Amino acid sequence: MSRPLEHVRVLDFTRIFSGPYTTLLFADMGAEVVKVEHPEYGDDSRLYGPIIGDTSGYFETLNRGKKSIAIDYRSEHGQQILRQLTPHFDIVVENFRVGQMARYGLDYPVLRELNPRLVYASISGYGQFGDKAHLGCYDIVAQAASGLMSLTGLPQMPLKTGPAIADAISGLTAAVGILGALFRREKMGEGAYVDVAMVDSVFAILENTLATYSATQQVPDRQGNTDAAIAPFDAFEVMDGWVVLAIGNNRLWQRFVSLVGEHINRPEFANNELRLQNYNQLRSLIADWLAHHPTETALKLLQEAQIPSGPIRTIDELATDAQLEARDMLLKVQVDDEHLLTVPGSPIHISGASRTNTGRAPKLGEHTSEILAELEAVSH
Repeated sequence: MSRPLEHVRVLDFTRIFSGPYTTLLFADMGAEVVKVEHPEYGDDSRLYGPIIGDTSGYFETLNRGKKSIAIDYRSEHGQQILRQLTPHFDIVVENFRVGQMARYGLDYPVLRELNPRLVYASISGYGQFGDKAHLGCYDIVAQAASGLMSLTGLPQMPLKTGPAIADAISGLTAAVGILGALFRREKMGEGAYVDVAMVDSVFAILENTLATYSATQQVPDRQGNTDAAIAPFDAFEVMDGWVVLAIGNNRLWQRFVSLVGEHINRPEFANNELRLQNYNQLRSLIADWLAHHPTETALKLLQEAQIPSGPIRTIDELATDAQLEARDMLLKVQVDDEHLLTVPGSPIHISGASRTNTGRAPKLGEHTSEILAELEAVSH
């Protein structure tokens, strides 16, 4: 079986998380991803912990299955080599600050002249135009500027999400945009430029918060683990841990009443709107019921009643989880002779396509000779 992006070649100028996640998805789908790194220091994330042998667990997670070429893209000679490589690639992805690739002579207008079928994607904090386009951005900045942090946490203080969700979402958004541009290329015969902003990408997933403000002029506030549209939708403490549950319609509510008991079958909880209005009272009753059960019992009861629910898992539990193992999500990567590292596998399953362990991340410049030899061969 083949993989969907076999024979697609990606020239990858990205660093750290957002862009590397885009190109990781492509590598997992069979694309040849060639990562361009500065020969002195490479991707910043090569130095991020944990350090295993002479590699980084962070770097391995996001760059497994790729190739690395060490080219000084700041020098005229390096820029010339990279321009010569461009006609032999389908996709370029970069996440430098706006204008940096133009200063290197490697921006889309320049490379398009060399390869009209090129799909070129830029990931930046605020996008390529607008009065904030010139500003630098990291994940926490995008979470704040997009409004996500104003909605996350408890009323007394905003919080960022645990992992770098703005990087991940913008990486996914770029991947979708690039695949759309590739599909368009098959129909139109020409490449395209894909402009993705981290702030836009996160702003676009804030559910109905903008619509709510537009309709009511009310600014949504932080609600902890609850949801503005559904009740109950929360985390609850049980005898030996925590569980979550969500009841999004009256059919589920009636099942929950049958499970917990008639003492919660009250007029003030008769529909979702009333459950939202009287949630503090409802939460107390649910919390009291769950507090008398251990996790396993609580989830068995809830799931037998078909109530959407689950445990709050920790990474040590997930590292040996049978469901994740069955889904090929616990990928074992041999990073060197002595160290085997477990990293997340691809979350995408496509029928008829093979799933291959793409192997470790590349050493800095590991494939420079190979790629330049190939360039020399096709140039003669």
